[in-house]
Amino acid sequence: MLQAAVAVQAGVCVDIFAVTNEYTDLASLKFISIESGGSLFLYANTDDSTLPQDMYRMPSRPYAFTCVLRLRTSTEFKPGHSYGHFFPDPQYENVQHIICCDFFATYAYDFDFANNVGFYRY
Repeated sequence: MLQAAVAVQAGVCVDIFAVTNEYTDLASLKFISIESGGSLFLYANTDDSTLPQDMYRMPSRPYAFTCVLRLRTSTEFKPGHSYGHFFPDPQYENVQHIICCDFFATYAYDFDFANNVGFYRY
């Protein structure tokens, strides 16, 4: 999505707070927050929601910005798919750039065997 790419290049992390009990096309908006390392919050109404507490907590918790993550494995493995709010480096293999990171950020990786034998027995 173009807006997400612009936000990432500017180093902006976007959090979206939506308050509605009607159908809203959040599926098209979610990529702005997801791709930039932010979050998407949906509340049915303001009376019974935790919106004020969430808006207070968001800027008061610790964040890290403009991070680099390098994934290294043993020779028996090679990284497969990766999941999380990061972008692969166009120049270096297995290096990801993380725009915004907090203690709720999660990153996962699938690993494949580098050859058909699996683990070597020494």
